[in-house]
Amino acid sequence: MPDLLTVPAAPGPVPLSAAAEWDAWYARDARMRVPISDAEVELFHQHVDAAPGMLALDAGCGTGHWSRRVAATGLGVLGMDVSPTALAMARWQGSGPHLMYAQHDFVARSIPASLQPGTFDLIMCRNTLPYLDRERFLVDAGRWLNPKGQLHLTVPLVEPGAPPPPRWARGLTPEQIRNLGAGWRSRTDYPLDASHVCVVLSGYAEAPAT
Repeated sequence: MPDLLTVPAAPGPVPLSAAAEWDAWYARDARMRVPISDAEVELFHQHVDAAPGMLALDAGCGTGHWSRRVAATGLGVLGMDVSPTALAMARWQGSGPHLMYAQHDFVARSIPASLQPGTFDLIMCRNTLPYLDRERFLVDAGRWLNPKGQLHLTVPLVEPGAPPPPRWARGLTPEQIRNLGAGWRSRTDYPLDASHVCVVLSGYAEAPAT
């Protein structure tokens, strides 16, 4: 497994507006988030091939709750987030050779040159996809994974035609979720609860030409 200390984020500043917005939210509301249940972790391991010694990326890791739960099962985890405040909270709760954090903006920045294609066995994106350029992120994630790697998405559900959710509570409609995964050979969906669905993608091979 690669040494996580050799996997830095891209050089250069993250755009201030994105980082500052999320810093303000984490400083105000992050402690109100619902803890991760044992049932969620169990379902995750039932649907992904995650084994001790593998290397995982937690994209949009926030304060690191999910990163820590996965690292506790023996995987090496690199958590990346746009918010310095969230990352400071994550580091305060623990890091080490097999659990590291780095700042990165998945919307405004390109893939760090230090992260070569095929770096990860597993990429996780928990409740973050609605804030990203979905098409771009899925392409980037596919290239970041090794040939047997998997992408695990946890996505909040919103009903079509519903009023716009608060800035910090975005989700995807069932149709938007169904449209995820162009260029991936394998897909598995499973319900997490009444308001979240999980999608596991593997076998990325680029989108077909049109």
